Amino acid sequence: MLDRLRLRRTSASAHVPVPSRLTVPVAIAVTLVVGLVAGGCGSSSSKSTASSATTPALSKPQFLAEGNAICRQGNQRLTAAQNKVFGHNQPSPAQVIAYVTNTFAPEIQSQISALRALGAPSGGRATVTTMLNLAQADLNRVKRDPALLAGSSSPFANFAKLAHPYGLTGCAANS
Repeated sequence: MLDRLRLRRTSASAHVPVPSRLTVPVAIAVTLVVGLVAGGCGSSSSKSTASSATTPALSKPQFLAEGNAICRQGNQRLTAAQNKVFGHNQPSPAQVIAYVTNTFAPEIQSQISALRALGAPSGGRATVTTMLNLAQADLNRVKRDPALLAGSSSPFANFAKLAHPYGLTGCAANS
């Protein structure tokens, strides 16, 4: 969703990056990672453990089909929200921070939670857990520093390096 944010310096604050344009590939990547990261958070109460123990695990193809659908739908929602909030205007740093805080991070967290709720395919638990933990770590970095979205590379590249070869290509697209 956020391809790149171009930075410009203002005379009042020479070190404050101001994004000039949000692009679709970076936004999609960020959306996916945030969504994956969100799934990594939460409690591990006995209730959730019990439900995952009684729920049959999805096959890897089922997990990938449902996981990629979760990411694609979340990315569509983020693209629509980004267009509504920014349109073709150059957002201020405050607008970017508000967008990340109020829209982007919650949507990505939702995607991560939904992916976790699917349950990992048998034989893939360690890989899926590692992927979702990477997504959460990447999201946490973006939440701390929204200007990371302005970089030339995806802030969710760590997640994508593991997720894409596994088959979750709809998440953190173009990273």
